Amino acid sequence: MKQRSSPGFFLVLAALVVGGGIGLTLQWRQAMTLRTELERAKFNAEEMAHLRAENQRLREKQISAIELERLRADHAALPRLRAEIEALSKPSPVKGP
Repeated sequence: MKQRSSPGFFLVLAALVVGGGIGLTLQWRQAMTLRTELERAKFNAEEMAHLRAENQRLREKQISAIELERLRADHAALPRLRAEIEALSKPSPVKGP
């Protein structure tokens, strides 16, 4: 005699298959989301490293505070020096005896 399987067994089996499929799908989606976040984080880390290197390169090219202050002092002295040059280049009046 053949033993017939009950419909409840097939319903439980179908529920397990559907539940397992849903669980796998949710895990796959979460894994894809995490991969995307990881790629974005790697890109941001590389960009940050590039920007730090660029910042360091620019800082090395920047003039020092002492040199900047000296240049500002020279710039401030220019009008006075130009006035002196102009005064010296004018003919002086000749005094008679």
